[in-house]
Amino acid sequence: MRYWRILLLALLWGLAQPGSVAAQAAAATQAAEVHAQGSLVIVGGALRTDNEAVHRAFIERLPATGPVVIIPVASGQPATSAARFAATLEGYGVAPERLVTFPLALLDDPTTEALDESGWADNAWDAAQVAAVADAAGFWFTGGDQVRIVTSLRKADGSASPLLRLVDARLAAGAVVGGTSAGAAIMSRDMIAGGDSFTALTQPLAEHYAATEEQDSGRLSLLPGLGFFTAGIVDQHFDRKARLGRLVRALAATGAEAGFGVDEDTALVVDLAQGRGRVVGSGSVVLLDAGSAQFAPGTDRLALGLRLGVAHDGVEIDLASQQLLNGLGKPTVANPYYNHQPRHGGGMAFANARLDQLLGHDLLDNRRSDELRRLSLDGEGTLVTYRFYETASSQGYWDDSNGDRYSASGVGFDILLGR
Repeated sequence: MRYWRILLLALLWGLAQPGSVAAQAAAATQAAEVHAQGSLVIVGGALRTDNEAVHRAFIERLPATGPVVIIPVASGQPATSAARFAATLEGYGVAPERLVTFPLALLDDPTTEALDESGWADNAWDAAQVAAVADAAGFWFTGGDQVRIVTSLRKADGSASPLLRLVDARLAAGAVVGGTSAGAAIMSRDMIAGGDSFTALTQPLAEHYAATEEQDSGRLSLLPGLGFFTAGIVDQHFDRKARLGRLVRALAATGAEAGFGVDEDTALVVDLAQGRGRVVGSGSVVLLDAGSAQFAPGTDRLALGLRLGVAHDGVEIDLASQQLLNGLGKPTVANPYYNHQPRHGGGMAFANARLDQLLGHDLLDNRRSDELRRLSLDGEGTLVTYRFYETASSQGYWDDSNGDRYSASGVGFDILLGR
């Protein structure tokens, strides 16, 4: 039932947009049905070259034979970004002869004077180019602008390019597909193209997506993604760019019931056959469950009844239920450590700016707090309030095996306009 509801919403939304959008949504949904055996490595952006754990997560899931294909079309420096990632993989032991840059780009790389990469724009439809990587063990999508990826791999009428069909087929056969930043945004059926949280929550959706500059500011822009990840909507650069609000707004707009926000230098590693994910890296993955939520954009009760979770490195997640499975640490709710009364408010003078630390130190590991509010105020006096609160299903876990880290599940979450 949920599948058909999401598809219907996507199709209806598309009727109000250029005619191509509905067809793209249907194509993405159909493609998602074939993904059975492979793996995904969904990186939240800003991946450090010395983050061995994330790179190993991609490398270790590669089948023993076949090329590793880097697709740099999202980047403004496509040749440079592909070469940089190839060098990183080679440094971690991938044989250089396996590393292939698929020549797909929309922009010329200004650092390569002898080559105009914009001439690669149609190569996703070139049968010979695609045939050369037909036995690919893995694909990696670089960062940049996610809209460049989807418009290069799928036509306006929704038809998939030979390259996209190959990625789908290889993923179903057991290959690994990874990507960072823009390469993460494309993973889900519904794709966030741009917008910031405050504007997404207080303004109508964008009517169209115009430029890369809109990724970090303005109204929420949504487009159909490539549908490799079917458990919910993915967002990236999550904690640093404060994207919790825009992911909530995306759930409200699409009817999707689950959201996954991936921090920078962090990956959600997905086993599609088992329906499980594992967090790898220096940050966290935020889980949003909107199955019982109520949304009312344009009112003072923007979102009520969400359930929120957060998982750190090493934690395994059941993607369908968002249940945290292992690697959690010590339970906190029944025996909280802290005993302080946290302030309601917001801004740089407040401690625990990271979501995982806020939920841990100030809420779930604190005997004097069962509710916490964080406030955001713009220059015109518009106030948005995030309300976090304990529920009967709230669980918190503290892990000191590698620093001071918290995981949580079942936290109540509302978003209000005003106090």
